[in-house]
Parts: sequence; structure tokens; C-alpha cells
Amino acid sequence: MIIIIFTRYTFMLYIETKSKYMETIEVLMHALESRDKYTEGHSRNVARIVEMIARELKFSESKIEELKLAAYLHDVGKIGISDAILNKPGKLTEEEYNIIKQHPEIGYQIVKNIKDLGRIPEIIRYHHERYDGKGYPTGKKGEELGIDVFILQLADSIDAMMTDRVYRKALSQEEIMREIITNSGKQFHPKVVEAYLRACEKQKSCKERG
Repeated sequence: MIIIIFTRYTFMLYIETKSKYMETIEVLMHALESRDKYTEGHSRNVARIVEMIARELKFSESKIEELKLAAYLHDVGKIGISDAILNKPGKLTEEEYNIIKQHPEIGYQIVKNIKDLGRIPEIIRYHHERYDGKGYPTGKKGEELGIDVFILQLADSIDAMMTDRVYRKALSQEEIMREIITNSGKQFHPKVVEAYLRACEKQKSCKERG
């Protein structure tokens, strides 16, 4: 509880002063990710992909900034998950996986009452939902959530696929594209998938992580 209270206080302090809070949050999330050897640098990479998609969708600069901040904070709820589960060398049990699935709600509870975060708490809460309603924590469908949620959801999934895991090696770019296209309209929002594919074609920037 102490680290959760300290983290929330840090966020409130820097957001209220409007002074270098993005850099502070990036450092804080880097420290959090260092607990999990599989996700170091994950938030930074997710933020990069989020920005690429949002610019392709012609979002305003303020909305892009909001989405990037959501990307940096989306896994903050993992503060409440034990290292034994985060760094387990083998496959998670069903019980352990259910504990991991609590992190979006924990993250939401940490940031929900911080001023001037706009939709960021909601984006954090729902970033593991699916377009077809088969995600968690609430099982909401695409039409029940804003497209901003699915921008973060796709970016998070893409970077996860680019990364080695205990249960599989990182996927190739061709495999990732195939997964995205196959799951468009199922796991992923079709408009977000289309925007990502267009941005990749224009920027030629989807070849590697980081």
C-alpha cells in the first residue's frame, strides 16, 4: 500500500504543477518495468505506436498527448502484482493469471481521482478489453468503448508480440501483421487496424521494437 500511495502522490504532485510530469512518469514507469524482465521499455514502445496510429487518424495534439500519457501509465497497476507472479519462469496457473488480470482495475483505482487526466483512467481500465467483448475486466464491446481505448489496446498487443515471452519467442513482422489482420473485428478495432497498417506503409517504421 505504501508504494501505491507514494506513486499516486508523485503523479498528483507533478500533474498539478505542470512541470516535466511526462519525463517523471516515464522514469517511474521504467523503474516499474525493471521488475519484469519481459517488459522493460514496453511503455515507451507502446507510446510510440500509439502516437503513430493517432496521427494517422488525425487526432489533435492534445489528444495525442493524452494517449501517450495513457500508454506510459497503462501498466501502473502491476505495482499491485507480486514479483513472484510477474517473473514466474513458467506458465501461469489459472489463479495466477486471474491475479494478473486485476492490473487494469488496480491502475484505474490509482489514477482515477487525479485532476486533469481526462479519459486516461478509463483508457487504463479498459485497455485489455476486446472489440468483440471477450476481453477483461468488464467484457465491454467495441461500440461501448471509445476508439482511444482500442488504439492503446492494439499498440500494447503489437509490442507484446514483438517481445520474447516464457511461452513463446517474439513473432516476426510478417506474423504480427497476419495476427493483426486476422483479428481485425474480433480482438482489434477495424478502424484502428486500418490506421496502423496505413501508418506502417507510409513511415516504413514497423520493422522492429524500440
